[in-house]
This record gives sequence, structure tokens and C-alpha cells, in this order.
Amino acid sequence: MNGSRLRLGPWRWLVAGSLCVLGALTTGCGGTGTSPGQNPPAARLFPAVAAPGDPVWVLDAPQRAGQQGQLRVGGQAADYRTDPASGWLQFRVPDRAAGGPQPVTLTALPPQAGLTLTVLPSESASQDTVLYVAPADLPEFQKTYRARVEQFSKDCQETCPRELQQTLGRLAALELPAFQPLLSPRTAGGLSRPPTPAAPAPTPLPLAALKFPLPSPRTQPKEFCGQLAAALPTAGLPTGQVISLFDVLFGGILATDPSTSGHPTQTEAPYKDEPPGAIIQKFLGGPTGSGKGVTIHVLDTASNADDLFVIESVNYYNTVYQNRPYHGSIAGQVAQVVSPGATLDYRQVCDKNGDCSTLNTVKALCAVAEEARKGGRHVVNLSAGGAYPALGLLWALREGAATGVPTAASYGNRDDCAGLVPGDRCNHFPADWSGRFALSAAPQAPTLLLSVAGWDVATLQMATYNRGMLGGGVITPPPSVQAPGEFWFGGLPYFGSSFAAPVVSGVLANWMACQPGVPFLPFVNTPGQLPLPQSVVRACP
Repeated sequence: MNGSRLRLGPWRWLVAGSLCVLGALTTGCGGTGTSPGQNPPAARLFPAVAAPGDPVWVLDAPQRAGQQGQLRVGGQAADYRTDPASGWLQFRVPDRAAGGPQPVTLTALPPQAGLTLTVLPSESASQDTVLYVAPADLPEFQKTYRARVEQFSKDCQETCPRELQQTLGRLAALELPAFQPLLSPRTAGGLSRPPTPAAPAPTPLPLAALKFPLPSPRTQPKEFCGQLAAALPTAGLPTGQVISLFDVLFGGILATDPSTSGHPTQTEAPYKDEPPGAIIQKFLGGPTGSGKGVTIHVLDTASNADDLFVIESVNYYNTVYQNRPYHGSIAGQVAQVVSPGATLDYRQVCDKNGDCSTLNTVKALCAVAEEARKGGRHVVNLSAGGAYPALGLLWALREGAATGVPTAASYGNRDDCAGLVPGDRCNHFPADWSGRFALSAAPQAPTLLLSVAGWDVATLQMATYNRGMLGGGVITPPPSVQAPGEFWFGGLPYFGSSFAAPVVSGVLANWMACQPGVPFLPFVNTPGQLPLPQSVVRACP
């Protein structure tokens, strides 16, 4: 599958919010400027999040940037000019810009200027926005929402870019949706959770003096999964502007994401029609242990009842297979081959087209974390990802990791980097957060979030279908581990990092059934050498 949303193996997912925040923007919109003797403010971007084709403005650009010129978003070129209303430099995100955080470089500025733009997938350009808020902060948000947006709109009426004025006017007219708990009553029942502490009431914004104040620092709430969430009906508005405006106006009490942010991850074929167990036996040396007592939660296209996903066309070793069904259910079956005694729990967070809901994924991760607090041993398989670093996804993964739950996430496939040029970053989250979940700074420290790439069972090395392969000059972080990622089910091939991740999920389940904690799984990238250490694969009797 192609796309830049959170995807299955390559899969897309819907998000409504951003990790990025806006700096203090004072020039060209009623700000006080720079006092004599002070250093000029650093150049910055607004919005900090934008989709291909959306306008973005550079504020406080030095005079040598000129009234017009050229810049690069990653490796993609774009022209800029001066916006007549605000005096800011305006450019549009290139149509082929890579998703996720990308450096922005003006030819007239040194590269160390540090401008970064988070590029939304094109499908997230004008969709609903997901909001997260603590129960104690919801009344404050509801009470002040319209007044704050209207005041901001009024103060920007004469000196802000026309596109921004239009967005503010439409935001002011929106009705707030009903908020629901991230944890359903069924999941939370029977466990006493302390109420989420209220954040300090946000200080009224001095809009008359400073039209774009600094947002409050964004830190993870102590009880993120105890928060409320809702989808604000912003479809039709520029999602990046909405996210960045909410960061400014309500950053102290509110977090946001786009509503989709990913998809599932996907060349004479080796071992055609071989049973999956034969591949596991051959290339993992025959795992020991059964994973009994461990639950593998498969967050994907399948529920415990069905899997409606169908991909219209798959090209595997120059043979085209039409209308290949299933994704999540196959990931679960791969995990079950490796860990036959583990319990499978399917949680459908992606639809039949492979579009994955940010909010549903966050809710599923919170439900797993809540189950882990009650006891038992749990593993999450997330054979999906996307270029957008969804804030709620990160926070929910952290809550699970705090309870000792490891996650095997697909590294992403080559189609995630299609069309990128040297200088572009090819991102895939959550896999690219793997290093943040290491249990220590030691070189061989285990991580509770594994970025799993596919290992080619024909060439016995990293498969060319992985993200970043054959893409010279495109910046891609390495995975944390490899595993076989090519299997046959019902006479059809299933291949890609989506199907390597559940191999690791099964290995983790086997380990956790007989060993404490989680094992260190290295990134073995020596051609011909098996990708997973036998000391881990055969650790259980």
C-alpha cells in the first residue's frame, strides 16, 4: 500500500494534532519588535505544521533574505515572497514534500537557523482535528474557547495574512463536540484511578501587545489515558493552521492531533506456498516456549470477529495478485506461529481501506495499559505507521511502557519514501521513536518500542522493500531489529515490515512467558547471518 498516513505495514492513520509548537511571533502583527541593543529575534515558521500546498510564513526573517527568493523543505524547492498584509515571507509547501519533521533552509540564511516544519500527509490536509483535555480543564476550555478565538481574530484582522484570518473566522463559528473518556467504562471498570490533576489556569493572552504569544510548554500529562477526547469538526480548514493556533491559544490545557496518521506497511518468489511455520523453523532455528499466559494485542484492520481489509493489487516478484484480503488477521497468525500458546486480542483501529484512526489507536493503547495495570503479561503489535508524529500516540505508548508492555512496530516499507529526493527525511512513526523507549543509555539496553524491518528470506539480508532502501540521499534512521517478513497464506504472499513485526511480537511473548523484563534484540545487518539471536529465540524450555 502507498501513502504517508499511519498505515498497515505501510498503513495510513488519521490524526488531529501536533507535536510542534509556535515560537514567539512578534514582527508584522502588532508586536514590539527589537529594542536597541538587543539581538534580533530568530527566524521562525507559522504554522509549524502544514500539508503539501498549504501556505506557511517565515517571521522575523533577516533583511538579507530579501522580499522574495527560494528555500527548501527537506530536499524540495519552493519560492517565497512577501505577504502584503503581514510583511511575513510566504511560501507554499511543495506538493512532493516528505512527511513528518523536515528542515527548512532559506538560501539567504545559514543552515543552523534551525527552522523545522512538520509536513502532514496530503490526506490530513483538511480533516477533523482530535483534541485531548484533562477532565478538570474541560470547563475552562469550553468557557473560553469562543471568546479567545474571536479576540485573536479581531486583533489579527488588519495585520495577519488573509488565509489566517479566514481560518480564525471559521474556527470561531464552530460548535464544540462532546468529549468522551479515552478509556471506555468497560476497560476502566473495577480499577480505582485518581482524578487527573487540573493544570494551572492559563494566563489571559496579552493579544493587544503580542499577537502570537508563546504556547505553554508541552509535557506529557501524568495520567494521559485518564483524559477526555473529541474530534473537532474542522474538515475543510487547513489542519496545520488549526493545530498551530490551538497550540498558541490553549497549549497549557489542550493537546491536538490530525484525525488520521498512518496505514499498514507492505518481488520468482522464494519458498512459494511454504507453510509459515517452515519459514520460522528455518530462519529462527525453531523458537522454544509457547508464550502461554501472554496476550498479544494486534492493533490493525482486524477485530476478534472479522477482517474486512482488501488490497486491490500486490506485485510480488513480478507477479500481480489481485484483491488480496486481510492484513491484521495475517499479522496475528504470524505471531501465533511463533508463539502458539499466546492469546491473541485483535483491536480494529484501521478501516477496510487501511486508514487508521488516531483516536481509536490511542484508545486501544490506553486500554492495553489499563489491562496491564490489573496484571498479566502483554505485548502490542502495531504493523502500521505514518510520517506524522502524533502526540496522543506517543503519550499512550509511554503509558503502556510504564506498565512494562513492549510494542513491536513495523519499520515501514519503500513506498513510504516514494518520490523523495536527497535532503528529504523519510519518517515513520511510531517506529522512529524506538530510541526514546530504551530502558537505559547502555549500548545494549532493551527498548520497549522495537522498530522492526523485514529480513529477506531469499538474499538473507535487509530486504529491498524496507523504507530507505534504494533511495540515495534520503535520510532514514535504521531499524532497531530485523525479522523474516515474507509468508504465504492461502496461496497468497504477505510481505513487508508489517509481517516482520509480529515475528518479534511472538518472540517477545515467548520470552515474557518464562523470563523477566524484555530482552535486548540487536540490529543484525550482516548478510547471511540470522537476524535474531538464538539466546533470545530459544530462551524458554
